[in-house]
Amino acid sequence: MILDSLVLEHSSKTTLPGLREALDAMPPMPPALSFEDYCLLPADQRALYDQARDDYVRLTLRVPTPEQDLSTGLLARLIKTNPRRKNSRRGLMISAPLFYGKTELALLLARSVENDHRKHFPDYVDAGEVPVVWVEMTENATGKTLLAQVIRFLAPTAVVAKSSNTDALRVEALNLLHVHRTKLLVIDEAHHLGGTEPSSVIKALQNESSTTVALVGISLGSGKAFGSGHGMQVTMRCDMVELRRVDISVDDGLALWTRWVAIFDRNLPLCDHVPGTLTLNARALHAAAHGRLALLAMTVERLVASILDDPDRPNEQVTREQLFAVLDGLQHTTPLRHKVKLKDLVEAA
Repeated sequence: MILDSLVLEHSSKTTLPGLREALDAMPPMPPALSFEDYCLLPADQRALYDQARDDYVRLTLRVPTPEQDLSTGLLARLIKTNPRRKNSRRGLMISAPLFYGKTELALLLARSVENDHRKHFPDYVDAGEVPVVWVEMTENATGKTLLAQVIRFLAPTAVVAKSSNTDALRVEALNLLHVHRTKLLVIDEAHHLGGTEPSSVIKALQNESSTTVALVGISLGSGKAFGSGHGMQVTMRCDMVELRRVDISVDDGLALWTRWVAIFDRNLPLCDHVPGTLTLNARALHAAAHGRLALLAMTVERLVASILDDPDRPNEQVTREQLFAVLDGLQHTTPLRHKVKLKDLVEAA
């Protein structure tokens, strides 16, 4: 068995190398092995195989969602029509509370735009084209902060003086977006923005550039940043995609949640894994994750890690005890609490 180790060098999506690494880092599922064959591997090969399986779960294993289909369609239309508008170009808002997978959805959209551009323009990297720019706002970010990040992303060697005024930064950012043929500008953690200046800057980016702006953040439609005042001028120019918890009290919700759990269950990269235990506990997983896909994915990631990290494991079968330990541990690292007990979980026969 020959496996290539995945090398990740750039940690931040707010740089061009880091973003492209994040977009391209989708390792395939490693070849299946029996636990007996796994134990016969040399120690270094076992470690490499475990790392490959962990990478697959963290970076590749995902489930399709209705919001993905909706936002992908909206974004494709916006990217097509915005260059044909004279002004008041429209953007996209992805809004949700914590642990709903907003950034993951934005990354999926960014990947779709990059891949589509690559398909039509195979030499785009050599031509200096940057179809996607990704910036991330922090506490008390301003319009100048936003513009400075766009400039640094596209021209990392440029010196952005603190004394530069907003108008000068806007002109430079708009020129860079045009020169690099940027189609999508992702503003992550956009809820940190607010007030007249950031709203005016975003409006200017929409008015003076054909780049489609995607704002990603917490409760954007009703928060202080874009839920009132000047921020509403931005909101009214955007199509909104809101991520919500899955309600399993209705048939469609139960079917969707069960399908998500079953996809994770079928694709766990564990030796001799027999699907069943996760799917049988779909309702308990819903209660523990409060219907949030991001927490379900986190549960699966930690479950696989807990099994792979046990050097004395006799096998890699998922047990209800292992699942409960992960669910119980989540209560200490997330603000959510649940009442799921070990006795509530069942194990596949």
